[in-house]
Amino acid sequence: MANILTFDPNLYFTFFLVLLRVSGIFLTAPIISADTIPPSVRIYLALICALIIFHVVPQNLALDRLNTADYLLLVIRELMIGLLLGVVPKIMFASIDFAGTVIGFQMGFSIANVVDPQTEVQVSIIAAFEGVLATLLFVVLDGHHIFFEVLALSYQKVALGGFVFSPNKIDFLSRLMADLFIIGLQLGAPLIVALLFANVILGFMARSIPQMNIFVVGFPFTIGLGLILLWFGMPYTVRAMVQLFGTTGPKILDFLALMAR
Repeated sequence: MANILTFDPNLYFTFFLVLLRVSGIFLTAPIISADTIPPSVRIYLALICALIIFHVVPQNLALDRLNTADYLLLVIRELMIGLLLGVVPKIMFASIDFAGTVIGFQMGFSIANVVDPQTEVQVSIIAAFEGVLATLLFVVLDGHHIFFEVLALSYQKVALGGFVFSPNKIDFLSRLMADLFIIGLQLGAPLIVALLFANVILGFMARSIPQMNIFVVGFPFTIGLGLILLWFGMPYTVRAMVQLFGTTGPKILDFLALMAR
């Protein structure tokens, strides 16, 4: 086993490449990349993970034969691997946020926004609630362990400097982005359809009873109905999230297998 304390430029550059891949996944992966986590904590955690992984990484790069452009290309490749591996589970969380945003819009909460604890941007109340619920479920299901398992496995699938950017990887990410909207609509479909019918009924009532102030009646009705449906539909939502997170690991492994080609 190589001694990291020995002054060897190739050894230290190899460690730097490992640190880049680890840092990339820490920059994009959900929960770990949250703005609420201090940057110093993420830096120390990335250094610790890189030190642990470094001793099991095959150090077979012929760095002495590389020029400056090759070094720069290696840096970009390793950082891209980490960033892309973190994007895959991030898309799963984005689909949940999308479902909450659509539900909140249907309920009339599009104006009442709160700050998302992960991204620190303005989102609807329902999207923030479902985001917190998804985070808790992900941690309870040990989903955060996937990141560390993927990091260790990535060096078996894609060696240092072995990543090649190709159109098939873009196609894979494009399909994941398309699945974001499909999964989001599937998660929010029961409430979206029910609230849509409620708005249609309110429209008929407004036409048949012109004296009724639809704004006074409509907002409390849709908000109350949405909260009731959200409460009774919570078991369905939790099961759907558990199934969604169950596909996170296989999707990342599929992407790793694709990176190796």
